[in-house]
Amino acid sequence: MISFGAVADDVYVLRHPVLDVNSTLILGRRRALLVDTLSCPSQAELLARRVREVTDLPIVAANTHIHFDHTFGNATVAVRLGATDFWAHSTVIDELSRRPAEARASAYQVCLRLAPEIADEVRDVEVLVPNQTVKTEVDIDLGDRVVRLWHPGTAHTDGDLVVIADDVVLAGDLVEEGAPPDTEGADLAGWTRALDTLLPHVTGPVIPGHGAVVDAAFVRRQRDELAAMR
Repeated sequence: MISFGAVADDVYVLRHPVLDVNSTLILGRRRALLVDTLSCPSQAELLARRVREVTDLPIVAANTHIHFDHTFGNATVAVRLGATDFWAHSTVIDELSRRPAEARASAYQVCLRLAPEIADEVRDVEVLVPNQTVKTEVDIDLGDRVVRLWHPGTAHTDGDLVVIADDVVLAGDLVEEGAPPDTEGADLAGWTRALDTLLPHVTGPVIPGHGAVVDAAFVRRQRDELAAMR
């Protein structure tokens, strides 16, 4: 069964088997933050149902980067969960605003190779562009809990965000478990620097963009692998 599992107090991860991608729910007293919305409407429909099994709090959303498997569920989440605020880095907002058709076409080609069962959905998806901008960092008050959205520089993409909730780090695709990190179009030097900057903040679980929850030792190994690839 695809459902949320607890990682820490009021932090839950749903790991979807198609593309092995994670979506994370962080609860506060007044609202909850949903980080990444999966790849397509059917996945996001499931995600929304699972969110409501955990909480009835108002939902704020964030996208860790531009790739479709983290953003193409936005429109469904907006409808099904009533989310109106979607946070992302400014480059994500700019790129999706200017080239939504290209984003769909590129994602469709990826799905034909890696996830043909969702290719048609991805080709026809409504691209909902985030409307709340992060340039360097932003703190989001969920009520008795402040979550930080932080841009560590150009790395996996131009617009990666790290989410820090107490001692839990959501790394997006700066960290990937279960398969080699996707380096196509990446800035390997910037990615290595980003992980160097991130590591001092890692004192507990790290939720990667894909795969199982990891720790600081895993992040350090991945940093070293990326440095060697340069």
